[in-house]
Amino acid sequence: MLKLKKVTVQFVYEGISEKTDFETGALFPETGRVLVDIDGVSLYDCVPTDYPDLYVVNLDINDRDYLQGKGSEGFIDLITE
Repeated sequence: MLKLKKVTVQFVYEGISEKTDFETGALFPETGRVLVDIDGVSLYDCVPTDYPDLYVVNLDINDRDYLQGKGSEGFIDLITE
């Protein structure tokens, strides 16, 4: 069974991260990607930090949303693989 880990995600955009740039997410430990819900469900690459439950999504380096344009079917496929 797929096991996700609940984490805090810090977003960085244009080199800046504001206090409002933190979201709760679900980490896929095997892939290093995190699922977040910001105006719809998105899946981003992330990197760990020195804090065990904090991960960074640096949109300056990689802003690819692996679910963009896939709708709810893409989300269902993701969680049922």
